[in-house]
Amino acid sequence: MSEYIYTVEKPCPICGEKTHVTKLKSRLITLSTDEDFCVHYQGVNPYRYRVWLCEHCGFAADEKQFAEEPISARDKAKIKELLEGRKINLPYTEERTVEDAIRAYKLGIFFAERLGWTLQKQAGYCMGMAWVYREAGEQEKEAEMLRRAAELYEKSVMTEHYPIHGMSDNMAMYIAGAAYYRMGDFEKATQMLSRIMSDQEIRKNDAKLFERAQNLWIDLREKKAEAEKAGG
Repeated sequence: MSEYIYTVEKPCPICGEKTHVTKLKSRLITLSTDEDFCVHYQGVNPYRYRVWLCEHCGFAADEKQFAEEPISARDKAKIKELLEGRKINLPYTEERTVEDAIRAYKLGIFFAERLGWTLQKQAGYCMGMAWVYREAGEQEKEAEMLRRAAELYEKSVMTEHYPIHGMSDNMAMYIAGAAYYRMGDFEKATQMLSRIMSDQEIRKNDAKLFERAQNLWIDLREKKAEAEKAGG
């Protein structure tokens, strides 16, 4: 496993203590990509390491919050308040199990919700968690997290100002559609994808995304026809 990951020390943005985090080596071999952009790599699942954890105070967030985007004084005070009196015992392990990864995501979602961070970010955490469950073959739990992610992306597109963290509203809509498709909710998938398919601006300005939506639309129509045939 050490050929794919390595350990670094980073100061926690909340308590200031140095904490260990796992980083991925850049040369990963891609095996396949699912409809919802879950990428499968050889020998490692990077989604297990997406949420970093402070082994001292228990704060959890992605690398952006730890290293790139400073946390506001208001959020820091709120996080300290949330952590007060809690003993979160999270010893560091370089190689995470599925359980380790899920615990990190749950904490990441907890902080993102309490701090009112963007719905887009919350959806991303739910999506990452779904992909960890996918690798583990936990289909029911994966479907539950896909639904949460899809609903958050859908709400985010209606209420938040895009682009957010480099993601366009059209991409968020597509991922919601792909998530609904994977969980077998073909009606909701149709709603999401038809909004992309009917927008000539997307066809013109984001041909790759439009093509992806078109391919998924064809698969969706086939699946719907099969379901109707089986039901009828």
